[in-house]
Amino acid sequence: MSIFSFIGDIFKPAADLIDNVHTSKEEKLQLRNQLAQIEAQVATKTLELQSQLITANSNVAIAEQQNGNWLSKSWRPIVSLIMAGLLVGMGLGLIVYNQFLAGIAGGFLGIYTGSRSWEKKGK
Repeated sequence: MSIFSFIGDIFKPAADLIDNVHTSKEEKLQLRNQLAQIEAQVATKTLELQSQLITANSNVAIAEQQNGNWLSKSWRPIVSLIMAGLLVGMGLGLIVYNQFLAGIAGGFLGIYTGSRSWEKKGK
């Protein structure tokens, strides 16, 4: 669902109400035009806010990449590799199976991959 159809759905009941009001055709057209102007203003403001959000996300990503500390760039992949190693080790019997540790490792990997997928989809 696009943001424009969402905004249109918000204003649809008001447009239907204008059609059902017993006034002249000129008054209905005038009210519909005013409603369309308000809807356009809301859509424009929404696009401006989305643009600002994209710019802010971009600035954060640039700042993270420009940070000289390799650990701040690499901590998520490092922890993911450790958690995956723990799960593989438990599966192969190299590490004693611990339900709590397996739950934490699986949960972390699931949340990490899901959040990264969601983050990439949004960009």
